[in-house]
Formats: sequence, structure tokens, C-alpha cells
Amino acid sequence: MNDTDFGIEISQFNEGLSPLAHVDTETFVGNKGQASEMKADIISKPGIITQSPGLSDLTNGTQASVVDQLIRFILDKPTTTNTTYAVGTTKLFKLSSTTVASGGSPSWPQTITGMTEGESIVRIGADLLIFYNKSSGGDIATLDLGTEVIDDDWGSDTDMALNKAPHPSAVKEDIVVFGNGQYAGVFVLGLNVLDTQKLDFGLGATVVDVVFHANMWWIAVNYGEGKRSQIYLYDGSAISNILSDEAGIGDQEIGFLYVHNGTVFVVYKDKTINGFIVGFVSGRALKPLRYYAGSLPNHRQKALFKNTILTVSDGSVLSCGAPVEQLPLQISNLADGGHATLGAIAAPFGTPMVSSSSGSNHRIAVFSGYSLDSFWKSTFKDLTKARMLGKIHTVIVQTKELGANAMCKIKLEGNQGKVSSSFFNISGTDVTRHVFRSIDLLPLEDVRVILDWSEGNTTNDCPIRKIILLGNYVEN
Repeated sequence: MNDTDFGIEISQFNEGLSPLAHVDTETFVGNKGQASEMKADIISKPGIITQSPGLSDLTNGTQASVVDQLIRFILDKPTTTNTTYAVGTTKLFKLSSTTVASGGSPSWPQTITGMTEGESIVRIGADLLIFYNKSSGGDIATLDLGTEVIDDDWGSDTDMALNKAPHPSAVKEDIVVFGNGQYAGVFVLGLNVLDTQKLDFGLGATVVDVVFHANMWWIAVNYGEGKRSQIYLYDGSAISNILSDEAGIGDQEIGFLYVHNGTVFVVYKDKTINGFIVGFVSGRALKPLRYYAGSLPNHRQKALFKNTILTVSDGSVLSCGAPVEQLPLQISNLADGGHATLGAIAAPFGTPMVSSSSGSNHRIAVFSGYSLDSFWKSTFKDLTKARMLGKIHTVIVQTKELGANAMCKIKLEGNQGKVSSSFFNISGTDVTRHVFRSIDLLPLEDVRVILDWSEGNTTNDCPIRKIILLGNYVEN
């Protein structure tokens, strides 16, 4: 074996994307296991990187059966052990963990008259409230969970029609607070009172999300140009017309709020960067945590999975958080979302569901098995020493014990992507240590590792624990 002047260890994959991956996909900045680009699973087996979860369509879950439109919102809390509901552009769907209901009495899915955009669903008492937009304005439908009969225009019959706007909603016991354009509306079940304009945030305002935390309603409001976005705190009883407090977000657009482990997380867009930020509210300030390149998700696109917050952006499912609290926070591109346009994500039965569309093709699918479109690229590692360059002669990969047909390809890319080696196959039933020599690269200024599972297996994954690069310095 060649004498070795340097060794580079790549491990601790649980740290996810590099802090600068959102602005530089060829970054040198990051810890030894952080990525410059990725679509892989680093949260299911912390410290190990493996293939992304695959997607399996629910029974009846495509346009070939009853899902003939983009599902826009999935109720994240089941109404019974194996039942929840979702709303599309014109219809209400009934879901189990494996199936989209079809037929029956009443016949599923059910059309909501006049609906063009489903916005959100909450359960209160024995009913669902379904918030939606029409070609002009909006409304609230109800579903009696006993009879499963829909009242299409309960909201306008009870109080008044809604604006055409996002309609996020949240429930606490017998109170619902919801967005209605520049207004926040309130429904109190015990008093049977609906007020669609309980709070007025002024012209140009849009309520984009609502959550309940620490006996307060947290209401996220975006404004047009010239006024800052805000998170307002409102009394938990939802009786008064006075706000309790507020946190200024600045000249930034809020996507959604999410409460987890006693903290209010905020996903928001900073106009000065290409992408969005995951942060949290601390007092009256917003503290950024991680950055991601992609379009800003909304109130219909959030879920909890393995102690991390899931969302979607630009066709992908993203994870932010730490699967075990002793590990550092990460953000990662976890999985593909299906078709190009993503609708809703939720995990009402524990396993994430994601909806998507492309033209006339529609689907709702759950995580299942392993995906073959998974990949991972490390940050670049500098190989120079004074006038010398680095010549890599050996790559060692340590995996978990591999099952039949498990496989991942590995190659090296150098000089900031200008040159690359051949691929080597990480494979072999029951094998855990894989050694590759005769690396076909000249001395390099820098190097990164690329993993590619495109020829792997959807049942037996190829989980990688550690990668070691060994080499010598060569006079330039």
C-alpha cells in the first residue's frame, strides 16, 4: 500500500446541508459530513446517509381513479383511528393510511359547490370546517362527521362570505381562528358565533398562518411594499378586538408558522437571498436557524416527521431539525415529492403523505421503500500544501451490512468540478468495508465526494457510515 501523507474523513452525515449550500453548490464551507447538494436520508439513521424514502401511491390515489385534481390540504390529525380528510380544487376527499375512499353513501369524493381552491380543514366538535376560495370570494363548508353530509356555504349563511385569499386555520378546544385576507376570523362553538372579520390588520395585509401556543393565538401577517411583516399575539379566548403583543419580522415574507417542543418556528423569505429561512421567535425577535435555496412554502405545506419539520419546495420534500435532541440541527433535501407541482404534505398516521400534479396527472402518495433518484455531494476539501497538490490513491467506504442487490456508486470530483474520476460500486451482500484503489485522477487542488444510488435497490438500501480518502502530496 502507498505511504500516505494525508487522510480525509467524511462522516457525521446527520449535519445535512452546508451553511452556504443555498448560495454556492460548490462551497468549501462546512463540517466533514455536510453536503453542498443532496437528495438523501440523513434523519432515519442519524450519523448515516442512505437513500431517500420512495413514494407509493395510495389505492385510488391517482387520476386513473378518483384523484383527478391537485390535493391542496391534508388534515394532519385523524378524525378516527384510520380516517382523515383532504381538500383539492373542487372536491373533499376521505383518506385512510393506504386508500383514498371511492363510492359509498354519500359517494366519495364529494364536490363542494363553487369551490376552486381548498385552503384548510379543522375539526371542531362533531364537524369539519373546510375553508375555500371561489372564482370570486370564498366561503366555509361544513362536514358532519356522523352523516358525512356537506353544507357547502355554511360560512356565508352564518355570517358573510370570505375574501378570496389564503385561509389558514387553527383550533383550540371549541375556538377556531382563521385567516381571511386582511382580517382574522373567529368561530366559537359554544356560543355558536362566527365572525369572519374579527380582527382587521389594514389594507394590504394578508393573514398567512395561525397557530395556538402558550395560551395565545399567533397570527402571521404579510403586508405589501412599504410595511413590515408581523407576527401578532392574540388572547386565547378570542373574545376581544385588541392584540396582546407583536413581533416584527421586517421586510420579509412569511410562509408559515409551526409549533414544536414549545417553540414557534417561522419559515420566511429574505428578499436579499435566493431561497428561504427557517427560524424561531425569541421574545420580539426572529432568530434564523438554517437557509435553503428554493420557493417559499405556505401554510398547507408543513408536517412533523422523526422529530423534524417537513416542508416542500421546488418539487422536493425538505427536513429541518434534529431527530435526536443531542444532535445538531440540520436542514436537508430528504426526498422527491412526486410530480413537478407539489400540493400538501402531512403525516396524520405517522408516515408522511405528499400530493402533487403535472398537467392532467395527479397523485397522493406515502413514503415507502427507497428511492433510486437519491444523491449526495460533499463540500469541496482543499488538497494543497504550499506548492504541492494532493494525489488520492485510495478510497475506503464503511457501510452497514448490505442486503442483496444493495448498491451505491461513488466518484470523486476535483478542481471545483472540472475533473472527475470513474464511478466505483459500493456493493456486496453482507459486506461492510469497501476499498477502491487506482483512482484515475491527476494531482488535485481540491476534491469532493459524489454518491449516486440510481442503480441501487428499492427494498435493500445502501447506508454509508464513513468515507476515507488517502493520498500523497505531489510537487506541482
